[in-house]
Amino acid sequence: MKNLLIKRLTEYINLNNLPKVDNLVLESPKKEEYGDYSTNIAFIFAKSAKKNPQEIANRIAKDLSSMEFTAQAIGGFLNFTFTENFVKREFEKFLTLGTDYFKEDLGKGKKVILEFVSANPTGPMHIGHGRGAVVGDVIAKLLKSYGYNVYREYYINDAGYQVHLLGLSVFHRYLELFGIENPDIKEAFEKEGYKGLYIVDLAKDVKAFYGQALLKEDIGKAIQVCSQYSVNRLMEDIKHVLKSMNVIFDSYFSERSLLEKGLVKEVIEELTKRGFTYEKDGALWFRSTDFGDDKDRVLIRSDGTYTYFANDVAYHYNKYKRDFEIAINIWGADHHGYLPRLEAALKALGIKDWLKVEFVQMVRLLSGGQEIRMSKRTGEFITLKELIEDVGQDAVRFMFLTKRSDTPLDFDIDIVKEKTSDNPVFYVQYAHARIMGVTREVKARYGIDVDNENLANYVQFLSQDVETKLMKKCLLFKDVLIDAAENLMPHIITYNLISLAKDFHNYYNHNRVLVDDKNLMKARLALFQGIGKVINYSLKLIGVEAPSRM
Repeated sequence: MKNLLIKRLTEYINLNNLPKVDNLVLESPKKEEYGDYSTNIAFIFAKSAKKNPQEIANRIAKDLSSMEFTAQAIGGFLNFTFTENFVKREFEKFLTLGTDYFKEDLGKGKKVILEFVSANPTGPMHIGHGRGAVVGDVIAKLLKSYGYNVYREYYINDAGYQVHLLGLSVFHRYLELFGIENPDIKEAFEKEGYKGLYIVDLAKDVKAFYGQALLKEDIGKAIQVCSQYSVNRLMEDIKHVLKSMNVIFDSYFSERSLLEKGLVKEVIEELTKRGFTYEKDGALWFRSTDFGDDKDRVLIRSDGTYTYFANDVAYHYNKYKRDFEIAINIWGADHHGYLPRLEAALKALGIKDWLKVEFVQMVRLLSGGQEIRMSKRTGEFITLKELIEDVGQDAVRFMFLTKRSDTPLDFDIDIVKEKTSDNPVFYVQYAHARIMGVTREVKARYGIDVDNENLANYVQFLSQDVETKLMKKCLLFKDVLIDAAENLMPHIITYNLISLAKDFHNYYNHNRVLVDDKNLMKARLALFQGIGKVINYSLKLIGVEAPSRM
């Protein structure tokens, strides 16, 4: 629908020798009465023509109005409304094509590496990780559906100080199981260690597996063994939880492997060869400020160890060398300040306009009107696994997508358990179930098999404005899905699903489908069939079930 308007505007610009517009922007007006789409193109032309935008918009509106849409000028903006006849013709086309109507080959096979979740394996997954998992998973599904070759990767942070602290914490609890106290280990544990009960469980597992063997080991070696064992166990749990949400990965990439294969050394040598490193205070620094960062960054500490930043640069350089044309990262919001230094390193390596990063804000869990606080360090947190077990994966996935990923989200457990219109998950799924219920009833009463009946021919008998509005909303979902894919914004799918469900339920409550007029009955069945296809297809894209019964 949007592409039609862009095509007509482009043709008009070329025909009238108007200045070329590199990026024609069409947006949905804030007020429904202002039409289906609006553009500020008249303001762009007004600058060069030295005329009032309203005057220019009036002229374009007069010239462009057609059988497909009407155009009007409002406050200098050019607004478009699709005509009823055009909507009906397009809806007939949609019913004939089915969900193929939504498909476009936007990606043309471009290789995309999508890295998401990548939760440190130092504790169970919390709900913030879960939100990133859902956002990443849906972006992957969207891009794949529009012709991109998507590769999903989980980066395992299994090296560095946090993993050392994990091993130290488990070893401390392991010693406690034998009634042994090491003052140095205890002090380090109390100062920085992980305090969750899961650490005790890991220590018990270590004891069951190794017995007293670690008591005889060098402390450094024992901590290392505890670290590796615990990382492996926690990654097993993480994979299990992700699987319960139907989130899958093509590979799990180990940070430790970067060190073992010499990839960090390789990328630092490349930066040095290009003249972007220097030594200071016994450390090796990257000239990050040459590329817009606020300060230079350490690659190798004075003790000879690599920084996390150095490892991360090596990881992204490795991605690039694997011939991925686009890299997308889904990061927690706490990494926002980290992006400039990584982009600086990529520019130094000659890699530009390759990496896209989407940030995911934390989730605030509510129950009984009160926030349930989470803290991995103190052990007071609700795990993602517990949340899924409590409300189900459909509710978790849908609710995580109800706001932009870079906006904080309140997740009210009580609301998603209700079977009311206040629960958006139930509201949308119930719309689909209602449509399926009508389909079954029509088949039982009249022998009409909606799935095998050519209902497109009856669309012409829909005459109410509300019916045109519903058909239009179905058709505009193509633009919604394309926007969601191109702009990496899956939340607009749930937003528009809720809006469609609201209009459907209202129509359902005021209009009977099983009427004596067979033409009208089939016309309304056609409308329901179209709405059902939109809901079903969109829910599948976000990984949520479209139930036939509720």
